[in-house]
Amino acid sequence: MEYLLHKAQVEYGFSDYQIKLLRFSFTGILYDISKTLIFLVFFAATGKFMEFLFASIPLILLRTRTGGIHLRKYWTCFLFSFLYLYAAINILPAIITVHPLMVYPVLLLCAVLDYWIGPATMKERLIITDEFMIDKQKALLKKAKIQSFQVVFIVAVLFFIFPDSQYLIVSFWTVILHTFQLFITKILKEVKHHEKLA
Repeated sequence: MEYLLHKAQVEYGFSDYQIKLLRFSFTGILYDISKTLIFLVFFAATGKFMEFLFASIPLILLRTRTGGIHLRKYWTCFLFSFLYLYAAINILPAIITVHPLMVYPVLLLCAVLDYWIGPATMKERLIITDEFMIDKQKALLKKAKIQSFQVVFIVAVLFFIFPDSQYLIVSFWTVILHTFQLFITKILKEVKHHEKLA
């Protein structure tokens, strides 16, 4: 990777800062691909491949729109992601039976909370003073909120069409865990903000 980055810097005149951004982006993508492949192999080997897909798709769609808890180290992120998926696939569906009529109000509550809380991240946002950029950022945030609401709504519609699907219950728990981690992220961010003020 270093060879390619050096070649790009020489050939296209990228600054050191731009190369650092590229390195960070490529590393993040490679980490995510490696984690996903390991999870895919694990859940396929344990006979839970379809459950993995039904957990991963809403998770990816929600995380890319509303964010959530991000851990800095690869192995802590790997462990957190694994526990998240394992809980949604194996633990929660086995220990908590949800009545089909309870699925819809719970998903509606999650959709509203995702819209209200998200996008949530622990990272500090840049302070933007340019009016055009502020309006653009507000439009992007609103779009992400609407898309998050739509993802949860689609899970609810699919659950309505296929109420006995063993796979959609995994999507249901994924949505709940996502909403829970968004809520935790918001609380942690508020605590961090108040600590800075103190």
